[in-house]
Amino acid sequence: MRQVCVATAAVLLLCGCAQSPEKAAKEAREAAGSWGATLSAAAERWSSGDISTSYFQSVVTQAGTALRQESRTARKSGGASAAAPVDAVASHVDALNDAVARGDRAAAIDAAHAAASAAPANPTPPVARPQ
Repeated sequence: MRQVCVATAAVLLLCGCAQSPEKAAKEAREAAGSWGATLSAAAERWSSGDISTSYFQSVVTQAGTALRQESRTARKSGGASAAAPVDAVASHVDALNDAVARGDRAAAIDAAHAAASAAPANPTPPVARPQ
């Protein structure tokens, strides 16, 4: 009886953690768009001196880490096509790191805009207000 309970719990846990390929692809697109927009905004702010170099480097590092994790998750549940938007944004992280290391703000903006255009963020639809 105990073995049956353990086996049932394991199956339920595994089933509860699995995502459909469609859901994995949707979440990957959303994450890619969000990180692309974040990198673009942060590069603009760094270029204008609104944020420090160390803060901008932290954002780029966090983006790289999160994008790698999101890619693994999407690939596991939805395959390479689900991970493609995340990988497209992540492909610009090295250029951003290089730009920061050189202090090249224009190159950082170019790389961040390329990241943002690789997987555009979906705008939040307006909410209807009752009249």
